[in-house]
Amino acid sequence: MPDAAAPATIDLACYSTFVPPDPFEDHTGPFYFRIEGDARAKDSVHCVLPTESRHANYAGGVHGGAILTFADYALCLVAGRAADGGSNSSFAMTVSIAVEFLSAGRVGPSLEARGEPLQVTGRLAFARGSITQEGRVIALWSGVCRHVARDKAMARKAASHPALSGMPRQTVPAGFELLANASVYSRHIGPSYVRKEVDGATLVQPTLPHMCNSGGVLHGGYMMSFADSAVTRAAASVTGMAPSTVSFAAEFLAAGDALSPLTTRVEVPRHGKTLAFLRGLLEQNGRPLLSYSGTILLRPRK
Repeated sequence: MPDAAAPATIDLACYSTFVPPDPFEDHTGPFYFRIEGDARAKDSVHCVLPTESRHANYAGGVHGGAILTFADYALCLVAGRAADGGSNSSFAMTVSIAVEFLSAGRVGPSLEARGEPLQVTGRLAFARGSITQEGRVIALWSGVCRHVARDKAMARKAASHPALSGMPRQTVPAGFELLANASVYSRHIGPSYVRKEVDGATLVQPTLPHMCNSGGVLHGGYMMSFADSAVTRAAASVTGMAPSTVSFAAEFLAAGDALSPLTTRVEVPRHGKTLAFLRGLLEQNGRPLLSYSGTILLRPRK
């Protein structure tokens, strides 16, 4: 895909943030969007993420988890607004998403995303798009969302998800160590704990209220951010090389909450001198929430 022309300065006063508020997007963003014309048309939804120091990875670029979260945001905006015609009357939940990383993002310039709605059915919406920075294509994304009426989703939240005040203290199982030298972005989300395995790694992360979406369940971008950190940690542990994500695919199996820790076991079925192929399953209390796989580029450590 050729790079787009470098955009003019973005006036964020002309953009909106998500309503109702989304805890994880507010914590890691803010994220902005604007609908230009028919919400069902290609490139009509323009999404913006101003990047700051909290989005940084080990190398000082934009963390893969931040890019995955932005891709998830763009998918839900493009697919959701195509489903409701731009009225914000539907609530989009990611079913599956695939992201290909084409270039590293820099901290400072804004990331932008546009997309193309492909098909909308009575329950699902399909879309694809790209993420750019200063006219340079950073990543490609495609995915499927389930869309439901927003009033029903909010009523379900009130009935199914208790208030998070006075939550019980979450404990980490024995044998796990605090993840050392975590990236700025990972530390901003919350502490995680790791146990090295022969063929990969297992990570545990206590959940916090800011990890939820506006529907009161764990945000898809948060779960992918944790999974991406686990993938790169497992690749580094097994290969001894410096990892960076090339592609990431995820299927959402169930919703989680901020009442107990998440656990993910990452396996490295195969790796060579330059690439590693990984897969993992993210669980909460033994219940599978996210199945994912990734391809990792390996470089010698500096």
